[in-house]
Amino acid sequence: MAEEENNRKNDENEEEVIVIEDDQPHDEEIEEVQEEQKKDNKLFLIIIALLIALLIALLVLLLVVVKKKKDEAKKDNIKTQIETITKKLKKKKIPQKNIDALIKKANILYAKGKKLEALNLLNKLSIYSEALSNYNLGVIKIKEKNYKEALKYFQKAIQNEDNRCISALNAAYCALKLNDKKRFDYYKKLAELYLPEESTSKSYPFYYALVNYYLGREFESLAGLENSTTYIKETKELKSAIYNLYDDPYNVIDNTKNDFILGIEYARIGEYQIAKNHLLKIYEALPYKAGVALALVELKLQEYQNASNHLQLAKQNNKIIYPIRVKIKPNTFDIVAAQQVFKNNFLNKEQIYNLLFYYAPYKVFNINQTIDYLQKGSFGLGLNNIEQATTYLSNSSTISKLNIKMSEGIKLALNQHILKANKLFNKLVKSNPYHSILHYDLALTYAGLKNYPKAYYHFLRAYHLDATNYLAGIFAIIAGNKASYKTDMIFRNLNNTIDFNDPKNRFYSSLLSLLDNNLADALSFTQTDFKKTPLNLAFSLGVAKILDNKKLLQKEAMILKTILPKDIIANLLYFYANHPTDNMKKFALDFQPFFLNGINKWDLNEFYYGSLISSEMLMEFAKISGQLPKLKEKLENKLLDTNDPIPVLQNLAFVDLYTKHFEESYTIFNDLIDNKGVNDYKTLFYGAVASIMAGHHANAIALLALSKRKNKNAFESRYGLGLLYHEAKNLRGATIQYSKIPNGFDSQFFDFDLIP
Repeated sequence: MAEEENNRKNDENEEEVIVIEDDQPHDEEIEEVQEEQKKDNKLFLIIIALLIALLIALLVLLLVVVKKKKDEAKKDNIKTQIETITKKLKKKKIPQKNIDALIKKANILYAKGKKLEALNLLNKLSIYSEALSNYNLGVIKIKEKNYKEALKYFQKAIQNEDNRCISALNAAYCALKLNDKKRFDYYKKLAELYLPEESTSKSYPFYYALVNYYLGREFESLAGLENSTTYIKETKELKSAIYNLYDDPYNVIDNTKNDFILGIEYARIGEYQIAKNHLLKIYEALPYKAGVALALVELKLQEYQNASNHLQLAKQNNKIIYPIRVKIKPNTFDIVAAQQVFKNNFLNKEQIYNLLFYYAPYKVFNINQTIDYLQKGSFGLGLNNIEQATTYLSNSSTISKLNIKMSEGIKLALNQHILKANKLFNKLVKSNPYHSILHYDLALTYAGLKNYPKAYYHFLRAYHLDATNYLAGIFAIIAGNKASYKTDMIFRNLNNTIDFNDPKNRFYSSLLSLLDNNLADALSFTQTDFKKTPLNLAFSLGVAKILDNKKLLQKEAMILKTILPKDIIANLLYFYANHPTDNMKKFALDFQPFFLNGINKWDLNEFYYGSLISSEMLMEFAKISGQLPKLKEKLENKLLDTNDPIPVLQNLAFVDLYTKHFEESYTIFNDLIDNKGVNDYKTLFYGAVASIMAGHHANAIALLALSKRKNKNAFESRYGLGLLYHEAKNLRGATIQYSKIPNGFDSQFFDFDLIP
């Protein structure tokens, strides 16, 4: 814009200084005038003071008058400028560059809040340059978010054939904001038609890029943006938007300073903490939008409480900004990833505790009677897995009959039909609820089925019914920890009641030391001449693994395999102890002939019908070595010749899941649950996993809801259920599940992606 400056004249006030030079008085006159001078001096001083005061008053008055005139002149300045500009425009003497300066002046007035003066200026201009002012009036209306009025001004600007390309671009923007696709399509094509009119403008590359962006030609748009030297901020933001369309988060990050966009893009590349920091900066300005994004980032950071809190606002609005799609983590079914997990986690503490459950002996009232019943040597683990209760009561007929029935259950368990054994023990417990060893045996079958909440309950019940059943108490702690229950009180009770000076209790002391991470004391047991029972060997082998004592590990694995040559776990542990895992590919290749030879010698009933601890370990080895199809073949053949199909079907469903036969796995799990009455936690949970992989998410919700009821502290079920509720836009259900998961929980199965 051209701005006329008023010439101001500065008046300079010149003061005349008159110097009066007095003659020196004669000596004889001094005495005569001395008295007179004293009187005159006093009067003179008074007069001078009055004159000075008057002069000051006059100066102040003068300054006030001058300031007032200046203020009045300034107040009328804008009006004067408008009139001056109007006259010059009438004569058409003002150059184009000064017209641009004038527009800038109007924008400055608007920015300073002087809207009326700015609009007055533009309205006067409209008489002589209607297209020019209509364009700027449209821009002002865009700033006010009055897109409907803005569109009208841009239409007028286009009709006046001035700034047509830019006006058409802004008109397209307004149509987009008004969700008017028809007019959006019209104006973006119009902008392309008028684009050549801007070919000499320095901003042509930016206009070219914007037109092509609106027309969906992002690649051509990028070419223009690379040459754009104006609209620097807008150029970067447009680049950022295009790179986002091309799924290039790194270039998006390089071309934006917007904290919200930076938060989203850093989340896309897995930098969740950086993403969270940017989103927190914008959270107060965008509490809803940034809050929902924060919740998703916090789920990735395993900050479930914060995620639940940030979703509360979305729950209240009942609106989803970022829809998600639940998925199972890809490495769950990847051989290379499985090999790495095996290398890092096999025979960790949790698996060692499972070995203790697996090799723990069942208890009876009268071992001789049980041995007679079992006809020793005709069943799985043999005599090493039976003990007589220390509190054997009497040879009464009642106890004798109960002992025989318990022996039936033990026979089923040792012959690997653990589900049938579990059902029998459950029946016996209902009619004999106060026998410690009965609860203990039932708990062992639940532990073998990995139903840890139930195992915990019955181990604890066994310990309460017989405070000398120390193994039941220790196993209650292990099962309770696996089920995320508090077990501190049980631990203290055992420490206070066990006589650790009694050599018979040395093993219990070592078990408690292992639970308390006192590895030195746990190791001391392995250095004694302990009885080589499967349970003692499993404990010693586990301590050797924790302490990375390879020689002890090999020694105990060899003894265990010698005692139980057909036992699947004993053979797998022997192979593991004698083959280093530094090179997992070699480990897997070496296992293949060992496996193919072994499945013809091992007791596969242990795999078909027995403990999940055993079947899952075999599947773990088969998975990393590519031998799952061989197990699938064995299971399918077994189904043709079995009177106990349920456990075989369960294992087949697991194998189908890990061989990526997801629909088959889903079908088998559903049949087990819906038609065969199988409703244990593991079946329900893995049925949900198979449902997700097969694309049946609604079914997965139902199964996870059921599995959660089996174990309220099953955080995998809660997390999966929360994500599925989130996906289904049931934010109330999702926030409840998230709020009950402890921060830091790392799901081994569930993850999610944003839906584009």
